[in-house]
Amino acid sequence: MAGGEPRARGGVESVATVTDGLRLSVPGDGIRGGNVLLRMPVLDDVDGFLPAFGDPDMREAGNLPAFGREELLASLGDIPAMAESGRLLPLPAVDPEMGEMIGAGMLHHLDREWQIGEIGYFVGNVASERVLERAGFTREGVVRSLPVPDGRHADKTLFSLLPGD
Repeated sequence: MAGGEPRARGGVESVATVTDGLRLSVPGDGIRGGNVLLRMPVLDDVDGFLPAFGDPDMREAGNLPAFGREELLASLGDIPAMAESGRLLPLPAVDPEMGEMIGAGMLHHLDREWQIGEIGYFVGNVASERVLERAGFTREGVVRSLPVPDGRHADKTLFSLLPGD
């Protein structure tokens, strides 16, 4: 894994190794698709993540802890290790021309044995669900009453993409 501390601009390449050589990588300059750039989080992204960690509904949807700005800043240095373990890889979605964060997603719970991984994101609208459908994901339905970090439960919409889909 290329490593180092997150920088104020640019990115740190991260590789999540689960087992048996399964690797998830993000190039240092990110992944660009159309008008969106996905990249490793940097200091300038913290304020963009605050709504997801501060709003109870968004925290429930993303199964996120109740972090404030200081906790998010403190956690930036942990991201490469979390990514390497397959536990969590947060990716800000950035307007590549303006450099502003317009959303975010997270890859998490990568599991080689079960050959699964989870993708979560916050954009929170029907149009964002259509993006998943256009990418080949199938809307499976709503999973009701999933536990969230504060001990409560929340409903979540579930999409899947299976081999051969």
